[in-house]
Amino acid sequence: MSFAPRMTAGRRVALIVALAALAALLPAAPALAISNGVPDGDRHPYVGLLTVEEDGKRYFVCSGFYAGEHRSAPGIGVFITAGHCVAWVPESDNNTPDQLRVTFDPTVTIDETDAVTATNWHRGIAIAFHPEFGHDHSNFKDYGVVLLADTVDVDPVELPTAGLLDRLAANGALRPQTVFDNVGYGFMASFGQGAPTYENPPGRMYSTSLFQGLTPAYLRLLMNSNAEEGNGGICFGDSGSPKLIHQTNTAVALATGGDAVCRAQNYSQRLDIADARAFLGQYLDLP
Repeated sequence: MSFAPRMTAGRRVALIVALAALAALLPAAPALAISNGVPDGDRHPYVGLLTVEEDGKRYFVCSGFYAGEHRSAPGIGVFITAGHCVAWVPESDNNTPDQLRVTFDPTVTIDETDAVTATNWHRGIAIAFHPEFGHDHSNFKDYGVVLLADTVDVDPVELPTAGLLDRLAANGALRPQTVFDNVGYGFMASFGQGAPTYENPPGRMYSTSLFQGLTPAYLRLLMNSNAEEGNGGICFGDSGSPKLIHQTNTAVALATGGDAVCRAQNYSQRLDIADARAFLGQYLDLP
């Protein structure tokens, strides 16, 4: 199942319709948030929180990351997220792209209804997702963007060169002990003797995960399996967040799905493959 956006029941009706086929086919379960993590502070200022504005409040949808100015539209910012985080917008009678708001505040408040309070906001003006999103079981092409009405005063994420993960694998750099960084605003998951528990984060959170596998479309990482060594994972609300080469700003994949309780493994869409580059290259100058 996909790492579905965090929204209240009434706001998820259109989204559920749009994602029904995807949820049935993905090998993993809905997307969650950072678990066994710590507050990120200002380490990754380009990672943001996507919300939708309704009735004077802004409700949590997904995570994502700022990639810079639109290649052919100066003054327009490009925010990358998962396709399933924006695919519901055209299907909804109640929501339009200009109701989307993004914050990059490291600290936010999220209440029990998923309403978000933050200080700095950027307005969405358009959305797009891969035209073949959800059509191919082996590669859902879960890529999306939100175009922002302005640019963001942070250094953007660094996107990978073509085939970067394949080159790392060929050079023996992708091993079970290879670490990747997770950054997002999703639920914090805790695992004790009983059922897992989940709580809202205080803002942008950081954790690390170990490499598990690489396919032509996905980077697979372990979640929480080595928590005693300080490793963690992602959870609900982290969909669209970046998978970074450890201690760098290079995002090689974006979070799309994982196991149902955020405990075992997650699947992230690769950003270094032709499908991602063809889509993102419409908006950004790629390395």
